[in-house]
Amino acid sequence: MSLANAYDEKRDFIRMRVESPLTLTMDSRTFECICVDLSGTGMCIETKEQLSIGDEANAFLPSYQNQFAPLNARIRINRIMEETSTFYYGAEIIELLG
Repeated sequence: MSLANAYDEKRDFIRMRVESPLTLTMDSRTFECICVDLSGTGMCIETKEQLSIGDEANAFLPSYQNQFAPLNARIRINRIMEETSTFYYGAEIIELLG
């Protein structure tokens, strides 16, 4: 079961399944993750890295099509689910970066 399925749909934006590489940067550490899904206000992130609720990071989601710009945003971890040493995080987009 994914974090997206475990949480009741209570938002104004539909989640888009993207399954795309995502780079998170927190202070001086950078690590690669998977953006499982994306909505207008947040995303579900899959990684082996352990984070905590309230952690903030810069998230970079590259674009592989010229018609879409990459996503560069500040996010905050709001929910956590662990499944066989893989973590799934519900993250809120708190600021779009240039």
